[in-house]
Formats: sequence, structure tokens, C-alpha cells
Amino acid sequence: MKPNTETALGAALKSAVQSLSKKKQTEMIAEHVYSKFEVFRQFRPLALGIHESLIAALPQFDATLISRVVANHCRKPRYVKSLARGGKRFDLAGKPTGEVSAEEKKAAQLMSAPKPAAETPAAETIQNDQAAAE
Repeated sequence: MKPNTETALGAALKSAVQSLSKKKQTEMIAEHVYSKFEVFRQFRPLALGIHESLIAALPQFDATLISRVVANHCRKPRYVKSLARGGKRFDLAGKPTGEVSAEEKKAAQLMSAPKPAAETPAAETIQNDQAAAE
């Protein structure tokens, strides 16, 4: 069993944070993560399982919300482009920990590729009207 090493100040902070809405908590955690960890600010490929390291580093925040912050970060176009370039993955301290696999790189390239413009029904109607008028 893990000994309780939480300080009174830490407990008060945790209680105050948990009184906020989940959205506000998530925004606050994201702001804290981006200010504290350069690897997030630089959008470098993150080490696999980094959410577990982040949860351990930030015990004052809800683990589920920390995981949500990491998931939101990993969906950002800048992060996906970073993955698409491949190369090393990094831990919270910015040290290389593993590599982006070929499959992950390919998946990120597909995600970051521009989507083909789908023709909208309104555009088809205009084209049909123009063709009928000619």
C-alpha cells in the first residue's frame, strides 16, 4: 500500500480543483502541462504511456482528466504532423525514449493529409441549374 504523502496544501489544492467543472479542470491541467513540460510545448512525439508518467507527476489532478489532456494534445494537427515526420519519441524530461514506428508514421501521414473537397448538394444544385439554363 502506498503511504499517504499528500501535504495539507496539496489536499486543499486538489479539493479546490475538483470543485470546478470538468471542462475548466481540463483547461487548467492543459495550461499547467504546457507551462511545465517543454516536450508538450514543442509538440514532439511523446513516449508511449506518457500519460502514466504525467499522472504520477501531477497527483493533484484527476487521472482521467490528465489522460483527456494527453488525448486532446495528440489530436492537434501540429502533433500529428510531428508524428508524421517520424523519429524519436520523448519523455517528460525531453529525453529520447523509443521511436515512432513505421505504422504510426504512416497513420499520422494519412491523418495530416488534406482531405479531398466533397461536393456539397448546394454546389450540385447550382451546377444543375446552370446546365439547364444553357
